[in-house]
Amino acid sequence: MTKPIYRLSSIMRPLEPQYPTNRAVLILLPLIGLGLGGAAVFLHDAGLADAASTGLSGLLAAFLVWALGREVDPDRNEAAFIAMALTVIAIALGWAPALWVLTLALMATRVVVRTVGQAAKLTDLAIVTVLAGLAVFVDGYWAMGVVAGFAMAVDLLHDRKRTLNLVFAAFATGFSMFAVVQRGGDWGALIVQPLGTIDPGWSLAALILTVLSFVFILTCPPVTSVCDANSEPLERRRVRDGAIIVVLFATAAMFEGQAGLLATLPIWAVLAGLIGGRAWPKRKPA
Repeated sequence: MTKPIYRLSSIMRPLEPQYPTNRAVLILLPLIGLGLGGAAVFLHDAGLADAASTGLSGLLAAFLVWALGREVDPDRNEAAFIAMALTVIAIALGWAPALWVLTLALMATRVVVRTVGQAAKLTDLAIVTVLAGLAVFVDGYWAMGVVAGFAMAVDLLHDRKRTLNLVFAAFATGFSMFAVVQRGGDWGALIVQPLGTIDPGWSLAALILTVLSFVFILTCPPVTSVCDANSEPLERRRVRDGAIIVVLFATAAMFEGQAGLLATLPIWAVLAGLIGGRAWPKRKPA
């Protein structure tokens, strides 16, 4: 189904209410916002302004996670809703999401997967690059520019005509390198020390999720879903590589230690949704 927005962007996907799952999301999102705002008041003694902020950020995180879940496993709606539910629980328990990192993960993954069916436009590459800068300098995750640059390079690997990707990938990677210089360029302090501050239980959970995710990604079955704009089948290799990009975003967050891991729990929830969606029992045909 061709939409006017597809002439402007290949990574923006409107939430069309004629599809039952999309209608469910449109109904759930305001309820999630209200519920998380209420949880902030009754569970964490938040004031009205903080509760409203929690509700709004939680609503945005829930939508972004659901959308990212649809990218990593487009054939299974369950994966996206599992990820959404886990994200809502995490935010209700008091963990605030890193929204710029989450938005970057979604848009960079769409560049690779090409769910819309078109190559990323110049403006799309610029959007991903700007989001990489926001993830690095606003959210404070120095490695996210490298992952974003790698995502654009993977798109080039699949389509050798996309050489302009390298220009934007260089800018995104440059943001990370600048942040490294700002922090003194000590790789031990940038990687080893933050990993050492993560609670062993969380580290084990992250390792299990990472290993299981790779198992399910590498054994990804043929994809039956089609692109938005041209109704052509999605490419299995692009869906697989998009999911690998999500794993890299989750792993890169651990370079900010325990706090970095907890703020990116929504991305880990997407990986949990991928695993859960694949394990979800298939409905028998009527």
